[in-house]
Amino acid sequence: MMTVRINWFPDPNITQTFGAYAPSIIKMDFPVVARRNWLRATVLTVGDTYAQYSLQGDRIPPAGTYHVHCCAFAKHANAFARIYTKVGGEYTVSLQKEIADGTTVDVDGTITVPDGCEETIVRIAAGNVVGAIGMMSDILIECADTYDAAVGGGFRASSRGTRCHAIKAIRRAGDVR
Repeated sequence: MMTVRINWFPDPNITQTFGAYAPSIIKMDFPVVARRNWLRATVLTVGDTYAQYSLQGDRIPPAGTYHVHCCAFAKHANAFARIYTKVGGEYTVSLQKEIADGTTVDVDGTITVPDGCEETIVRIAAGNVVGAIGMMSDILIECADTYDAAVGGGFRASSRGTRCHAIKAIRRAGDVR
């Protein structure tokens, strides 16, 4: 039986079929650079400088361990790619990767979505400097065990006991095969 790799992020190629949010101090747009769609956050005024996607309701991955990936870029200041989970009204940073000014990096890491998770946020935080830019693309939130099987081992962040196995047969937008 073939293992279906499910990307729980509803718009991995940033096609704008799933809406992003940014505060009014950010100019948010969606340029195509090197044949890749990006979510770009440009700082207009110093403050809480980010653009993000919020996964709520049936878009939240089930409790379990996940491999997270995105491509991220920073210009005019360092930026941060962050994943947050919310339980009981409290947010926790599950993954944070700094992107140095002038660089494009692959962000790869492991997160745990806890039982009772109310929201998962995928955020690019631009530097807190007017004109700073943070961008992200190619977003993946995949069960760690299916990711491990696909890349040939070495990534053992989850076990057969996670609920990820129960959802292998479900098709979702962003499925990876």
